[in-house]
Amino acid sequence: MPQRPKRLEPERSDRHWFGAELRHWRLERRLSQPQLGAKVHVSGDLIGKIEKAERTCAPELARTLDKVLDTGGVLTRALPRKADDTDNSRPDADSSAPGTGSGPASAAPPATLAAEGTASAEGPRVPCRTAEGRIIFVTIPGPRSCAPLVAVPTPAVPSAPSVRDFLAMDGHPADRLRELRRMLVRCDNVLGAGHVYDTAREHLRLIDRLVRQAAGADRRALLHVQAEYAELCGWLCQDGGDERTARLWTDRALEWSHTAGQREAVAYVMVRKAQLAADRGDPVDTADLAEAAFELAPACSRFAVMGALSTAYAHALGHEATACHRAFDKVLGMLGRVADEPPARRGNWLDSPHVQAERAHALSLLGEHRSAADGFTRALRTLPSVYRRDRGYILARSALAHLRADEPELAALAGLQALPIAAATNSARTFRSLSALDGLLPAATAEPHVRDYREAFDAAVLHEA
Repeated sequence: MPQRPKRLEPERSDRHWFGAELRHWRLERRLSQPQLGAKVHVSGDLIGKIEKAERTCAPELARTLDKVLDTGGVLTRALPRKADDTDNSRPDADSSAPGTGSGPASAAPPATLAAEGTASAEGPRVPCRTAEGRIIFVTIPGPRSCAPLVAVPTPAVPSAPSVRDFLAMDGHPADRLRELRRMLVRCDNVLGAGHVYDTAREHLRLIDRLVRQAAGADRRALLHVQAEYAELCGWLCQDGGDERTARLWTDRALEWSHTAGQREAVAYVMVRKAQLAADRGDPVDTADLAEAAFELAPACSRFAVMGALSTAYAHALGHEATACHRAFDKVLGMLGRVADEPPARRGNWLDSPHVQAERAHALSLLGEHRSAADGFTRALRTLPSVYRRDRGYILARSALAHLRADEPELAALAGLQALPIAAATNSARTFRSLSALDGLLPAATAEPHVRDYREAFDAAVLHEA
């Protein structure tokens, strides 16, 4: 039985990033490691070690690989990015209490340059270009101000009331908390995670005090809301670029969903865990978690569609093109049957534009970059304007698809549209894609949009003193 390829983690360090890029181009040209090694006069074992970040690629070999793989110079241009092989993997936050994790706006020393993943300052994590030209994320004190886009109204982030004031309000506490959570979700879509995370944790502290005072059905209802807030915090950390704290919060959400006896909530959290596994590029964990979510979800429900969607994406991660296309066709068929579910149910983000964007991302993983770019364009046409942060992320992914389809001008145009949204929302997911675009666009070009993008990206990030 063939050995499963090692899962790559390009975000860990520049050497990991280089290895992931080399594997992408090798698979794109349908070459095995020994076949590529023979073409560039090295062993297949060395190619494998470079891909797994166990060895550094020499500049001469990078130039030869570019020529053999016909990359347009991608690997040679990546060499400055890999000059510093510092491992940027995030510290283990699984043992940290929720209040001490390094989320989008948790407490730490102010305004010092630190490698991505270290404890954040009292403010958002923002991209910074180092002296070597790499892009890392640093923290700055206070919220980073940026003018909102004119087309989207800027909501106010709701603060958490005291327990006494909260209990004096009309209605069940769980219902009022859900309404506050929906307001936070709307703020996140427009303002980004850094403006919402601290408030969400304040609400969780309020919920914890309420849970300790409640009993019976009221206690279970509050535990359910507590799980929903923990899942939200997990998402905010995920978009803020802190995967380990995102996993911590999502595990808390799973625990509290089980305690509350909410099968549908458990299914939803399993979907979120599958999405985190997909972000890590792990097809096996993604498929297992997606299958668990699908089995837990009620038949023909929105939760079942979410599980099926994660299954489709797992096929793309495993480069199983036929199974992936079949799974996405199944998802679209299922989605049509749940369109009339009440709007208050979880997962209202699951709509046709979202599925189209996920399918486009999957096509890009499968190497079908032109089809991916077309899919991103279709998704953007119908994406509601309130999903500003998501629009920026889709535009950034679209830019990479255009670039890989040998359309650098269109790639730069999409990047120019995504950049102000990324700056306004401080989305680390979006900035990572835009950073990759900046590194992969041809350095010497007469195309004006490419030059404009490079200048705009450089102006949008901080610079190491």
